[in-house]
Amino acid sequence: MKVLIILTSLFLSTLSFAGPGGGHGHSHGHHGTPKIAKAKTGELGRSHIERLIKSGKLNASWGSATFDKSEKKNFKGKAEWVVTFNNEKGVKGKKLYIFLKLSGDFVAANFTGK
Repeated sequence: MKVLIILTSLFLSTLSFAGPGGGHGHSHGHHGTPKIAKAKTGELGRSHIERLIKSGKLNASWGSATFDKSEKKNFKGKAEWVVTFNNEKGVKGKKLYIFLKLSGDFVAANFTGK
């Protein structure tokens, strides 16, 4: 009986060390993720174009593409930035759409805007 009381006491005392919240933070995913300003989206889009050129997913002519516009759009209930660039020398398309999370993270890029 004495052993049972000691084991129960030890078990309960270890639970108290965890503290509030189970011993971990509460930033699960996107709750506190900062959002980027519209003014920053063109610059960020340009950096993704450079990255896509280096990886061979876009041809080099996109290096001289001109920024057109940035706008927020909803896709399946989630808002994203759509950053548009124009390139008259584009082989697959003349307009490139770069999709970014509101935090600025890259989502996708295509020539259709969808």
